[in-house]
Amino acid sequence: MGKVIGGAIALVAIILAVIVGVFYFNLDKIIIAAVEKYGSEVTKSDVKLAEVDLDPTSGSGGLRGLTVGNPSGFKEPSAFDLGGISLKVNVAGSSEELIHIEEIIVSSPQITYEVNENGNNLDVLKKNIDDFIKAQGGESKDSSSSSSDGEEGPKLIIDRLSITGGKVTVSAPITMNQKIEGNLPDINLKDIGKDSGGADPAEVAAQIADSITEGALGVVSGLGIGKTLDSLKEGLSGVTGAVEGVTKNLPTSGGGATKAVEDAAGGIKKLFD
Repeated sequence: MGKVIGGAIALVAIILAVIVGVFYFNLDKIIIAAVEKYGSEVTKSDVKLAEVDLDPTSGSGGLRGLTVGNPSGFKEPSAFDLGGISLKVNVAGSSEELIHIEEIIVSSPQITYEVNENGNNLDVLKKNIDDFIKAQGGESKDSSSSSSDGEEGPKLIIDRLSITGGKVTVSAPITMNQKIEGNLPDINLKDIGKDSGGADPAEVAAQIADSITEGALGVVSGLGIGKTLDSLKEGLSGVTGAVEGVTKNLPTSGGGATKAVEDAAGGIKKLFD
């Protein structure tokens, strides 16, 4: 009897070792699948993550090739290119049901603010995120309204997330493809999903994307860039008018200076052609 019990215990130990080994071996795949699935669901755009390089022993690693595509109707290939990402996973405290991430650091992300005749891409993304959050709030009241396929992704806890060194680039046809750039303020988030014992990946994606979008829109506002082509055109018209006013007030004897200012006014006018 003792041998039978000992053999059963050994068999259970082997099965557990296999399960744990498979989980650790595929942790990168779990993270990629969760990021792409839930990120795309939240933003209603194409979210891609090329690679997760994670040491299953230490839990340290990095993410490469994480991009958030533009919403429908915009030409630029992406709205967010999140640059280099390093992370530290609490492997001992993680499972297929809960991934505990101690730290995520996003370095030098690139955000593209694209304006077209209907508005701008970041406002559309923000609306998609807000709509998702509202829908989740409504669904949470009804426990039966889970995902349509009945699958539940792993919950996430993130102790600290930092986004540093970001740039915001404005893209609009009226600027003749000339880049207008601003610096994204550093973003620091703490204890994501901690109070609830783990947040849905979609909720985490919404919180992170909303923070980046809000920060980028603040940069654009500081640059004085309009949210639509019409408002952008009005802003550039004001610049043109100011330049022309300077031209009229210059003395005629200063022909060189007058011509330089007139050329500047003409260059700005070309933005409207």
